[in-house]
Amino acid sequence: MSAAATALSTFGNTKTDKGAEEALRRARLATESNRVALLKEFFLTKKGEPRAKLIGKAVLDGAPATAALLDEAKIAFARIETDLAHLRVVEATGAVFTFADAVQTAYDVEKRREAALDYDDLIVKTLDLLSRSNAAAWVLYKIDGGMDHILVDEAQDTNPEQWSIVEALAEEFFAGAGARAQPRTLFAVGDEKQSIYSFQGANPVRFGETGRRFGAAAQAAKMTWREVPLNVSFRSTVPVLEAVDRVFAQDDAARGLTFLEGTAIQHYAARQGQAGLVELWDVETTEAPSASAPFEPWNEDENGTDALEALCQRLAGQIRHWLDTRESLESQDRPIRAGDILILVRRREPFTAPMIRALKRAEIPVAGADRMRLLEQLAVQDLMALADVLLMPEDDLALAVVLKSPLFGLDETALFDLAHGRDGSLWTALQAAAQSDPCYAEAATTLRALLGQADMLPPYEFFAALLGEDSLRMRKRMLSRLGPEAAEAIDEFLDAALSYERDAAPSLQGFIAALRDGNIDVKRDMDQDRDEVRIMTVHGAKGLQAPIVIMPDTCSVPRGQGPQIYRAPRADSVADDAHHLFWPPAGHSGVPGLADAKSAVARAEQEEYRRLLYVAMTRAEDRLYVCGWQGVKKRNEGRWYDLIDQGLRPHLSPLEDAQGRTVFRMSCPQEAPPRKDTSAPARGAAAPLPDWARSPAPQERVGTRLSPSRLAQNATGESPFGAKQAPLGPSALAEDMRFVRGRLIHALLQHLPQVPPDERDRAADAFVSARGEMLPPAARQEIAAESLAIVGDPRFAPLFAPSSLAEVPVVARIGEGEAAFDLEGQIDRLAIVEGGLLILDYKTNRPPPLKEADVAPAYIGQLAAYRLALRTMFPKKPVRSALLWTDGPRLMEISSTLLEMAERDILKAGGGLDAHEGRT
Repeated sequence: MSAAATALSTFGNTKTDKGAEEALRRARLATESNRVALLKEFFLTKKGEPRAKLIGKAVLDGAPATAALLDEAKIAFARIETDLAHLRVVEATGAVFTFADAVQTAYDVEKRREAALDYDDLIVKTLDLLSRSNAAAWVLYKIDGGMDHILVDEAQDTNPEQWSIVEALAEEFFAGAGARAQPRTLFAVGDEKQSIYSFQGANPVRFGETGRRFGAAAQAAKMTWREVPLNVSFRSTVPVLEAVDRVFAQDDAARGLTFLEGTAIQHYAARQGQAGLVELWDVETTEAPSASAPFEPWNEDENGTDALEALCQRLAGQIRHWLDTRESLESQDRPIRAGDILILVRRREPFTAPMIRALKRAEIPVAGADRMRLLEQLAVQDLMALADVLLMPEDDLALAVVLKSPLFGLDETALFDLAHGRDGSLWTALQAAAQSDPCYAEAATTLRALLGQADMLPPYEFFAALLGEDSLRMRKRMLSRLGPEAAEAIDEFLDAALSYERDAAPSLQGFIAALRDGNIDVKRDMDQDRDEVRIMTVHGAKGLQAPIVIMPDTCSVPRGQGPQIYRAPRADSVADDAHHLFWPPAGHSGVPGLADAKSAVARAEQEEYRRLLYVAMTRAEDRLYVCGWQGVKKRNEGRWYDLIDQGLRPHLSPLEDAQGRTVFRMSCPQEAPPRKDTSAPARGAAAPLPDWARSPAPQERVGTRLSPSRLAQNATGESPFGAKQAPLGPSALAEDMRFVRGRLIHALLQHLPQVPPDERDRAADAFVSARGEMLPPAARQEIAAESLAIVGDPRFAPLFAPSSLAEVPVVARIGEGEAAFDLEGQIDRLAIVEGGLLILDYKTNRPPPLKEADVAPAYIGQLAAYRLALRTMFPKKPVRSALLWTDGPRLMEISSTLLEMAERDILKAGGGLDAHEGRT
């Protein structure tokens, strides 16, 4: 470096030479990583490639040896840098695989714990069974004996592992002389042009290769083999199919659709003589906003127009025109309906939300998006912010969001006046300001009232009341500000609250936490007979069709599904060897040697992008409309719109549409008799709504609900039957996990009677060890022994006979009219004894009472409630009740006198003995 710096100083006469000299002198004085960074900047470009020129001509002529050394050092440095980059890629790949392996291991452990299989397991384990297990030959032999036909549907979406299963199953079909005399068939139907599920492993190349391999095997076995081309369409009209053929007659469009040389894409229409059309609109473009004064961003978009919004408005206007003018769908000789229209997009964002908004504002029925992320909806975010405030009023940010939301509608000025210069929290400031300023009074009063309800009501009841009270006041506010499309998000939010209550203890905090953790993705079934415009992704519309298909998302760029794991062939490997897998970290995507792998991924993405276009165009039955939008920047070439435009423009005729804009169309008239639509019912004028439908529903009467297991407490916390007996004696109260003991004994008494007697000891020990691992070994042995003693006692054999039932849920309506109440509970065991029913309730008290008079009245009331329910269901059978004390064990039947006294108390209270405002 010193010699090079001296040569540059002596002979250099350019700015480049002076810069090189300075860089080398600094590098010579630097140490370790700093020196490497300086030399990298000197030898390599920003792209990591060797610089074409390091020094000027004067230095080259004056010190040729030094110049040669610099060139050698440059090449050596570039080679080392490349090797280091490769090592960093290897290190990053190893880290990814280590992480992935840990995740996969944890996932496998959880599946084994739950004895569960996912969808991939079904495929992989079946393949292992048929190909790699010791029993593969026997399994195939047994299957072969009963298998005559194999049908593979949607074969283009079958992944390599699934094809391997089919090949293993079908191997004996082509066994030649040793094959069974009965003819067997293999039938696979698919279209490689429609293979669009690569993210699930589908490989259209494998589809063709497998078909050719089966064909060769059939010919070798002298068996009949037929390949039937799928080129007759029973769905689309002639113009639609002609448009598809012309677009994919171009080499650029057809690349990746078929994998046999010389295969032409050509369709024949079964619907000859039926009217159809294809229409191409010019792309909507975004106008650049006019220049604005510095530091005035509020004026930047003053004159700019958004192409996406413009296209949505135009489409909504066109659909509104069809419906208002009752434009005819000529092939069916009827007016166009909203349900005839299917709008297809590649991705839901950013088109779906503004399109739904435009359709709803035009009062056009729309089914909404086929998939919706609940937490991304503004209405849901506002409701969750309200919950955050009620859970912690000191959360100033959440409170500010709620005050500005449609629920209360404070503007920026009002919120600033409230928040600026306050002492303490925003909640305190709001309550104080409400005393003197009516602007804040409603928000403060409403939030105080909601704060009192948040801890008392389950999430669904809370939000349903919030949105439904005062003639839907809050709901109307949200729809007025956010648009009618917010109604769908609100309804899904309420559905989520109801679903949460079914699976967990209802609490507002728990619901909001579960909602944030779950990130709910709502998916709708669009294949249904509803008279609404559908907006779907092309992937979601696979297999569906519609009389009118609109393709607005034709100018977007195909994007990968996220970080890519690339494949590269091993050196000196054979064709079937596994490839290297690697993941380049940030800044290493251009590392030498990875270009081929990246190009293969990009090529595959482009091929699927074009197959997706084929699927979209062939969803149309009668009409196909192609349009698009783009921003200020010019779109890249090769987009859907460009392929369609280049293939169709010479064959389209210009004309004006209903909005006075030029469109380009190809069409054919209706010449055949129209097909009558028998699927849709006749639609007459809608009947006027009755008066009750326009007024709020009256408050629903909440019936009293009685839970026998909780009869010991009423609304005041006192037992109506007297003081409740402690379920555990003083000595047992000191034991750890005492409630676990009762649950384990109940579970064992439920399941052990079904286990063969000689296996009960082992089953009980295994069960208690798995479910009671937190208990000491002595306690586990005691629980198992106590349960086994009960089940094995001959005195109790009739109680555990096969005709008896364990854990019997009971729901009954007791009484009539206003005094009636609901009873819900679960009987530990119900036995048929001496021609009647015996209610059995297990009690684990230690020590148990010896006389009936010493039994806790709460236990008597519990049995009486069950007897009331069963007498209602089985009025002609005697119903008896008994307690089975597990400590002993000892059976104690309760006298009818005590039970009748308890029943009178229950009926007198109208089921209100355990009522907490109608909830147990």
